[in-house]
Amino acid sequence: MSAPLKVGSIIREEWLNILRDRRLFAILFLVPLLYTALFGYLYSNQRLVAIPTVVFDGDNSQLSRQIVQAFDQTETFRITSHTLSESEVERTIENGKARVGIIIPNDFSTRLKHGENVPVLTFVDGSNMLFSNSATRAANQVITTFSYGASSVKMKQQGLRDEQITSTFSQIPFRSRVLYNPMFNYNDFLVYGLIGAILQQVLLLGVALTVTRDKEQGTWNRFAAWRSLPWRIAYAKTAPYFLIGLVNNLSVFVLALYVFNLPFRGLLLPVMALGVSFVFALLGIGYLASLFSSNQVGSTQTTMLIAVPSFLLSGFTWPFEAMPHALNVAGHLLPLTYFLDGVREIFIKGHGFETVWQDCVAMGLMGAVTYFIAFLLTPLFIKADKKAEADPSFSA
Repeated sequence: MSAPLKVGSIIREEWLNILRDRRLFAILFLVPLLYTALFGYLYSNQRLVAIPTVVFDGDNSQLSRQIVQAFDQTETFRITSHTLSESEVERTIENGKARVGIIIPNDFSTRLKHGENVPVLTFVDGSNMLFSNSATRAANQVITTFSYGASSVKMKQQGLRDEQITSTFSQIPFRSRVLYNPMFNYNDFLVYGLIGAILQQVLLLGVALTVTRDKEQGTWNRFAAWRSLPWRIAYAKTAPYFLIGLVNNLSVFVLALYVFNLPFRGLLLPVMALGVSFVFALLGIGYLASLFSSNQVGSTQTTMLIAVPSFLLSGFTWPFEAMPHALNVAGHLLPLTYFLDGVREIFIKGHGFETVWQDCVAMGLMGAVTYFIAFLLTPLFIKADKKAEADPSFSA
């Protein structure tokens, strides 16, 4: 007769299992600390600084140059270029070379002196709401501060006291135009990012289990006959997930567009290229991770460690311009970064393949490199099995 179970022995056994399983121990005790440190480091700058800004100064007067200088002296804006027309400002923002545009109209100072209501206009890239919110608020503050300072100096020269200046202060008009998401709609901004994150999570998890399932069932060594053709194993194991990934991409975006009426301003062909590249990169990463895992739990844990920080480091929730350099580099090593960048360019901005081809190439290279490494390492994870090699039924 077996000894009765004791609560204490079960608790002790569970602790021993946790201590023996290094991955589980890390997830339970180290990952919360790691991600807390990551979140704190990621948002350590607390606010956006040095936003790339393009300027069109149609007035080119002392007043307009002082306004431009006031923008450049703030921490929020960094003047990166000057243009010769308003249309060039918008094109510079469209191609991603700037996030904010400042437009000072022709004869600005002269028209102000004649009492006209001539505003300073800003264009803001609204595809990322963090830029639009921060830039609009900071630009308004710059104009308000500058116009009060300029007016107070002039009025003091005329002999007015501070209280008289405050009561008669006339502010320089300010107008802002938010491109791509003028209503600050969080649905347009956030849902696409979450869609990319869930597509990544599902596909990484699925392909990571494909090798470890065979290992747990004891059928992995049947591939010994293909040791010299590792690409064949990878193709056989990941091809179904390639189709699943494409179907998932199509279905979730159809749902987003036709049920929830999210914006789609681009073309179908760039979307297809972006989706294929994204799926290919994820399959390579997931397949390589599964080779190093001995069971499905281990592969799930590994892919979770890759997927969880991806959304944070993708530049979607917090722009790369405001990230510490180390996290900026890490974010550019993740496929989700390039996928979400392409989604913004196509779906929200309405751009074509000329703006997303670099994203596609980056994800394609990620997939190619990880698959190549997997091809090199696959023979090391397959024990020689003479029966499998001699079995004529096990062929392509």
